[in-house]
Amino acid sequence: MKKAKVSIACVGLNVVDCYEHQGRAYPGGNEYNVSVFASRLGAQTSFIGCFGPEFYSGANYAFALEAGVDLSHCRFYHERCGMAVATLKDGDRVFAGGNRGGVTARHPIELTELDLAFLQAHDITVSDRYSRMNAREFEKMHQNGVKLAYDFGDEELDELALKILPFCTYAFFSCSQRSEQQIGQLVQTAFLAGCRYVLATLGERGVRAYVQNAEDPFFCAAPKIQVLDTMGAGDSFLAAFLVEAAVRCGLKPCTKDDWMTCLWAGTRFASENCTYYGSIGRGLPYPVGGADKEVERY
Repeated sequence: MKKAKVSIACVGLNVVDCYEHQGRAYPGGNEYNVSVFASRLGAQTSFIGCFGPEFYSGANYAFALEAGVDLSHCRFYHERCGMAVATLKDGDRVFAGGNRGGVTARHPIELTELDLAFLQAHDITVSDRYSRMNAREFEKMHQNGVKLAYDFGDEELDELALKILPFCTYAFFSCSQRSEQQIGQLVQTAFLAGCRYVLATLGERGVRAYVQNAEDPFFCAAPKIQVLDTMGAGDSFLAAFLVEAAVRCGLKPCTKDDWMTCLWAGTRFASENCTYYGSIGRGLPYPVGGADKEVERY
């Protein structure tokens, strides 16, 4: 395993992904996953999020500590963590319900001066739309010199997303279901907002990276594997890509070799992630403590 001299902070969501057909629940949430994945890859990582006193929050907290993630700036409330009910269809995860983000949705992170100083000590900070944070928090990061990698997922660019784009160094989009025209529009919008790097993940096809003022994007095909579960694939790509980019070129890929090496690191790690259940593994019994009673079906 590579020892990376890099520090990555993640601010946002921790949940459990509940596989009712298995009777198991797996730790998850974009930022939580990225912090654990990057730590496994040798980075120094931190997670700022919300936890509660119940079984699944406690398990997630313990797993992150075991992985070496710094949790010193987390918040604690007497509420349940987020839950997402998921099923698998040909290995692809399909969400079927949840508790609307749980404690994170009710208490989005508002960054203090101490939090901002903490983030400044990291090479880059990761977040996404499910962090429930408003644009002002990312503006505060930007004003304090914090580099941001933001995962916009597969949703359309709404008013909040358009406000956040100008503060991004890296913008990640899930594009397996988007047309080439739609991808082109996303990239153009991101560049006009001032984002320097745009990465479009394309599912089993691989990933494409767009660079401001470059003529052509860089493309890396994904390894051919037998997919068991795609939960956390995008998060694992993001983590491995950022770790490699930080180690190899200080988060500023310049040459084709830089880009191909970083993209391959991400696609390879994401492919490995698809060969076991859950985002980070570590399945827990489900349901526990009446957790299923709080789930709403979509």
